[in-house]
Amino acid sequence: MPDTHELAVVHPYAEPRPPRWGTIILTLLLTIVLGLGLALFLVVGFWPDPAPRTSAAVDRAQTADSARSDTGDRADYAATALPGGRFELDPTIPAGTEAAARYSWPLLQADEFDGTALNPLTWQPYEGGAAGAVGQRSASNLTVSGGTLKVTSRGLTSGGMGWQPGQTYGRWEVRARTEAGAGYRPAILLWPDGEDWPIGGEIDFLDTPHPDRSETNFVVHYGAQNSQDGVAVEGDFTGWHTYAVEWAPDHVAGFVDGQEVFRTTDPQKIPTGPMRLTIQQDIGPSEDGWTPAPATTTPAEVQMEVDWVRIYAAP
Repeated sequence: MPDTHELAVVHPYAEPRPPRWGTIILTLLLTIVLGLGLALFLVVGFWPDPAPRTSAAVDRAQTADSARSDTGDRADYAATALPGGRFELDPTIPAGTEAAARYSWPLLQADEFDGTALNPLTWQPYEGGAAGAVGQRSASNLTVSGGTLKVTSRGLTSGGMGWQPGQTYGRWEVRARTEAGAGYRPAILLWPDGEDWPIGGEIDFLDTPHPDRSETNFVVHYGAQNSQDGVAVEGDFTGWHTYAVEWAPDHVAGFVDGQEVFRTTDPQKIPTGPMRLTIQQDIGPSEDGWTPAPATTTPAEVQMEVDWVRIYAAP
């Protein structure tokens, strides 16, 4: 009997077997499926971000991105309106959430205050009488250290400065905190380059006169009689928060911690000339009573601290 193993040997010159069509078709199907899968992976995995961030300053806003919804609807990201023109922030949204990250504002300029002095090409410190003719402003009350700007008020001296040059329309956002103390009013605002206040307008997007810093205000000033439209936002503003303004030809909007707290589309209230960012701490008492007088409980020094300032493209 022949060896059974020999029956399995195919002679090199033997007639080839007919092709197995089932195997060929299955191989082709597997090849097609694998090819489609690879193509899908390449498209999804490597397609560029349609709006990439172009600076380290905006990249640091990614933490705030995680707190926002995916809809991009501002109505879903607005603070809660209360009676009397007051607003309450959504406590589920982290303090410091940025409007710029929320709405993908394109960054133009920034100051992170990472040095040891103000940039003289960017900032112009104020010297002389403070607002309301109470006290004096001095550049010596403006210091930069530890990655932040400090505006310090002591006695009848305080500090203030303006960004140069100004511009017409845009978006501004700052991260800041304020120290409690009667008689000193932290304010961050847009001020008319033409110095034609109040006709030239004014937009205060951080205005915190209350001694305990339990509310901040967003206020638009307009008209020859210094008419005003604004809101008060409740919270503890001795901690870090972000404050932003969006100024366009057809509207002005305000944000705290990325939440919209104010909007007007009234053309009478919207400035039309160039304005500059101003950071200052005023001394009370003011004539209108907005800033109270220093009290016996007021600390010897009261600071407003600013972590960064960022300017974004107009809408």
